[in-house]
Amino acid sequence: MLVVPSSPLSSLPALRTARSYARLEAELRARIDRLTARVCPGCRSPCCRPVYCRKTFDNPWYRWVNRVCRPFVPPPEWRVTRQPFGLGPRGCEIRAGRYVFCYSFNCRRLLAALPEPGARRAFQALSDLLLHPDRLPGGRRLHELGPGERLSRREVGAIDRALAEARQALVVLDASGMLPPAGTRLKPEAP
Repeated sequence: MLVVPSSPLSSLPALRTARSYARLEAELRARIDRLTARVCPGCRSPCCRPVYCRKTFDNPWYRWVNRVCRPFVPPPEWRVTRQPFGLGPRGCEIRAGRYVFCYSFNCRRLLAALPEPGARRAFQALSDLLLHPDRLPGGRRLHELGPGERLSRREVGAIDRALAEARQALVVLDASGMLPPAGTRLKPEAP
């Protein structure tokens, strides 16, 4: 078994995979943030909860991706806070290794702001792309790893293959024309 290391030099394949995951995450985040920028900042009941922020730092994979790629240092009281400590004025400040639910959940208000059913389906597919590398051989899930759990070389390889497939799906989604292009404004008053 290969420990998800605290030092990037402990496993070069795992380090490459973590960086690849973070690059895909950044590409998805850029598209998602572009679409959520008009809806989420004014929300009176944000979907962000402290439990999701904690899951990012309790999970050895997400914590390691965060550490080696775009470090966000949680506050000292992160294990007990009742506030979503990753939530800043422009959305989530956890730029790498964010808990997968934070991408895959889309509220009704957000989906209603998208112009048509095809765009809503494309946005949901985009939001779900990080669920693909979440599935590990043997039925394990990346987001369910607990403190101290390990990834095998086989699992790191499976994550790599799933990341390549997710990138191909992203190319298809971009080419579909269903995602609004950069600069597109969502309906300002979504229900």
